[in-house]
Amino acid sequence: MKKIPILTLAATVLFTACSIASASDLSKKCDKCHGKNGNSTDSKVASIAGFSTSVLHDILHEFKDGDRAAVKYKPKDGKKTDMKEITDKLSDKQINEIALHYCNQSFIPRKQPFDEKLAKKGKKLHKRKCEKCHSDGGTKADDDAAILAGQGRKYLEEQFHLIHTHDRIVPKKMWHKFKHLKDKQIKELTEYYISEQNGKPIVNDADTCNPDN
Repeated sequence: MKKIPILTLAATVLFTACSIASASDLSKKCDKCHGKNGNSTDSKVASIAGFSTSVLHDILHEFKDGDRAAVKYKPKDGKKTDMKEITDKLSDKQINEIALHYCNQSFIPRKQPFDEKLAKKGKKLHKRKCEKCHSDGGTKADDDAAILAGQGRKYLEEQFHLIHTHDRIVPKKMWHKFKHLKDKQIKELTEYYISEQNGKPIVNDADTCNPDN
């Protein structure tokens, strides 16, 4: 059996420990706004737990590159900032660590009141317009699309508004469908996503968080 020099072994252990500590420290900072393990307690802030690594990686780089609208937010006992300011300070390695960490968390949809009649109409609209990319009612992270079911009402309303006014740029195939929606239809979709999976955790398939997939 080949012996590993003690110094080499010690360096390997130290590097691994530092990587774990780094990921933990990063997630604690993110949790201040996005909630414990990425499950937000503020209706204005997205829950990011359970998103696929590729989606989180893309979202963080979109903020960093200025391709995604960054909304100012002030957490409790914190200072006002936005995702552009935060991601500007992150290295590619840190972005990968954050993406992998939150992918491995379970997404817990918020329990919120909703309009049942509008939610039913929103469900039909979702099946026609959105199901192809946001399957199973917007619950599937392995679609490599954001989880919509159970996001906070204010977050969904704000993001849909930004998309509708073209202040947030989305893929062409999504924009082609979204730009024709009326305000009433956007409201119906919002009520549907709020109602879907109300409080029931969404757990990823094992392969969703594998960065090689």
